Amino acid sequence: MDKGFKRKDQYEGFGNHGMVSTASKYATDAGVEMLERGGNAIDAAVAAALCLGVSEPQASGLGGQSMALISLQKEKRIFALDGSSRAPFIIQPNKNPKKPIKYGLRSSTVPSTPATLGYMQERYGKLPFKETVQPAIRAAREGIEITNLIHRLIVREEEYLRKDKTIYKNYFKNDDPLEVGDILKQPELAHCLSTLAEEGWRDFYTGSIGEKIIEDMQRRDGLISLTDLNQIPLPVERDVLKSNYRDYDIYTFPPPGAGRVLVQILNTLEGFEPQILDPDTPTGAVISALAFRFALNYRQRMPIHPDYYLQSINKILIDKAYSVEIASRIKEIFDVALKDVFPPPPTSGETTHLSVVDKDGNAIGITQSIELVFGSKKMADGLGFFYNNYMSAFEYKNMAHPYYLLPGRRPWSSVAPVLICKNDHPVYLLGSPGSSRISTTLAQVITRLIDKGEGLATAIAAPRFHASDLGELHIEKKRFKREVIDALSLSGFELKKREAYSFYLGCVQGVQIPTTNDEKFYGVADPRRDGTAKGPVI
Repeated sequence: MDKGFKRKDQYEGFGNHGMVSTASKYATDAGVEMLERGGNAIDAAVAAALCLGVSEPQASGLGGQSMALISLQKEKRIFALDGSSRAPFIIQPNKNPKKPIKYGLRSSTVPSTPATLGYMQERYGKLPFKETVQPAIRAAREGIEITNLIHRLIVREEEYLRKDKTIYKNYFKNDDPLEVGDILKQPELAHCLSTLAEEGWRDFYTGSIGEKIIEDMQRRDGLISLTDLNQIPLPVERDVLKSNYRDYDIYTFPPPGAGRVLVQILNTLEGFEPQILDPDTPTGAVISALAFRFALNYRQRMPIHPDYYLQSINKILIDKAYSVEIASRIKEIFDVALKDVFPPPPTSGETTHLSVVDKDGNAIGITQSIELVFGSKKMADGLGFFYNNYMSAFEYKNMAHPYYLLPGRRPWSSVAPVLICKNDHPVYLLGSPGSSRISTTLAQVITRLIDKGEGLATAIAAPRFHASDLGELHIEKKRFKREVIDALSLSGFELKKREAYSFYLGCVQGVQIPTTNDEKFYGVADPRRDGTAKGPVI
């Protein structure tokens, strides 16, 4: 068992028949329950994802979007399921506001999470959809315990949250935000989920739930119309990005996700000997930070939208020649000035991730979100879920940008779930929330695993930082040695102090997959949030 965790019993799990790792004990238990009922990884992931919308409402839910990386062992197939939400059809480019819409019903794109989870469960699951919804219904009806993280976020967003009557009724007590240890019951959400269980996920778009959404939109000046819902935002199966790092194969998410950033970071780091990449040393930290900055800047300068470019462009996105050039530049200089040509939409992002592997080797990582913390800060009236605010994730000024706001368009995304294989056998399934920090977070965990030889728990719990394309460096300052801090500062980065085990710097949910019959599945939940890892008992 690895060192590095404050509470190993919560954050680590072992199993002989599969593994579930999520950012919430309720969601982890939901996934395990499906595996114990004879379901596969898809069933477990759908149940866990639905439950995350109840137990981590600040991060995801029915009103958001979900992206999945799926590996089907029998078919020997790995693919990305692009579950992007869509901009409402009412959008008129010549009347777009000059700044992103961040709050209120007008900030919501057409939610795609119900369609994405329903699609994958129908096609690749084994259990009835109704069965996968039951744990989420129970959690909403019986209540979840308010954690320190959820309490802090309610307090942080209190000004907005108390203005919505349903949020105020459920999330406040005696005019104050619910305290740590209080029980949050969500009867409206329980009823909504029960309707989905009985009528099927399509009811969200073409049934009674859809009707309530439209009534809410019309009453509160939202943009989503009946046409938007009837044109169900079904997910798209896309080719994964495939690359390699050292002796390992890397499979990750293509555009509109940001797997290309992760691949480019790893391609750049591969130009250095493993022993000098130790992120706990000044040299290793600076090299990594510069690699992060180059990769993020390249994505901003060269944005790719999958609907307007052939997938053959993926070969260009993972080309190692460019990364070799970047590695050479890093070796020569440790202070780089970069010009920002295509800036990303301004967003800090709030997301969640889950990783599931079943006894047959099927694996799925889902990264899902409502964009910012508590999304639009508005709850669907009578339905109990938060509307997303993905309208803030589009470009509003530059019409040449691939993610310029247009009717029906998918928003810019930073998801990068990753499956790591060696000798054609899966060994690690990883993913994280965190907007632009997702790829840099995962890169640090991967290099610790492969280059430094750390165990999964140690690699995930280790000190972490993020270097942006503009030169800001967010760092868990108290957890790094002084010489590392000094080296990063002298290299031209503007340091931004973050607390130890910072919520801001991602939350990796990982599974180590056994390669021999005498090994067990090993799961780890990042201690930066409230997660657990657990395997089924069959």
